Amino acid sequence: MMESSSPSRQASRRIDRSVHPDHVRAALDPRLSDATVARLLACERLRARLDVCLGSDAVEAATAPAWLRTDPAEAALRAGAVLHGRAIRSLLAARAVTDLITAIGREAHALGLRHGAEAPPRENNGDLEGAIRRDGADCLGAWLRRQPAPVRAVISLALPPSMLAAEAQGDDEAEAVMAAVAQSYTPEEVTQDA
Repeated sequence: MMESSSPSRQASRRIDRSVHPDHVRAALDPRLSDATVARLLACERLRARLDVCLGSDAVEAATAPAWLRTDPAEAALRAGAVLHGRAIRSLLAARAVTDLITAIGREAHALGLRHGAEAPPRENNGDLEGAIRRDGADCLGAWLRRQPAPVRAVISLALPPSMLAAEAQGDDEAEAVMAAVAQSYTPEEVTQDA
């Protein structure tokens, strides 16, 4: 016998996995462990209540790109790598390159290298990793401000609250940078359920 489920329930399951535990803690109880939060998000009985507490609309939010729903923090790292591509390309010491790849990931590093030739110089104050994280989060925030409210809401829920604290900057380049980030994902990553 085939099990059928509504589009709302299917979308809700996809989105459950991308809600950052700190948002659930803020809505319910700051003392909840990651394991407890995971069980709460997986519990069908509590899902409707959690949706109300978290302000999520699973059906409308399912319009957010799969690559972004899956891991928006990774998308922010990739955006930061695009923005700081010139600095990434200028790293010559093997140890510095290895440390940066460890910090931001191989995919973000490769994307930064690909876009380094056309990236304008940017200040990083000697902390390239920090600049990539900070500017990538700002770029994602600027891009999100232009998206429909349900997309903004679901992506914001998936990000740690600390990434949302600062006012996003970089509106001018956000669209082009996020388009480059979207193209960096494989077809499987673009279409997978989060």
